[in-house]
Order: sequence, then C-alpha cells, then structure tokens
Amino acid sequence: MTITEAVANRLTRVLKAKGMKKKALGELPGVKSQSVSNIFRSKSVSGISMTTLYRICRALGMTMAEFLDDSVFNEIELPEE
Repeated sequence: MTITEAVANRLTRVLKAKGMKKKALGELPGVKSQSVSNIFRSKSVSGISMTTLYRICRALGMTMAEFLDDSVFNEIELPEE
C-alpha cells in the first residue's frame, strides 16, 4: 500500500465516522478540492505533502498525531530506490 492509499483509507473512515462525504472535504477552509481528488484517485505516486495533510487534519478538527495513529500506516511499502 502506498502512502497516498493509506491516507485515502484513513480519510474515508474518518469521514464516515463524522458523517461527511468526500466532496465536503474539498469544501472545507484551507483544503484544495484538487488535492482531495488526487488523494482518492491515488494520482500522487510520491505521497501526500505534509502541508496538505496538516490542512486536512485541521479542517477535520483533529491533530496529525490523531490522524496517523492508525494501523493502516503500518502497511505502507515504499518503492525501491
């Protein structure tokens, strides 16, 4: 699983728990809808930027530590360099 896929997986579950749709995430202050689209379409091979992740977490009312405290991030495999 890539970093972007792990973030998308976690975001999907956080949004479901908050009763939000993916589209609503891109409408939150500080979050670009294109960034959200790229995450859920796994277009960013190199992963999500920390700034984008920070903005998403703030918009969802959680810290990055809370967001990243999930077992899905133990499944990340980085490509060979």
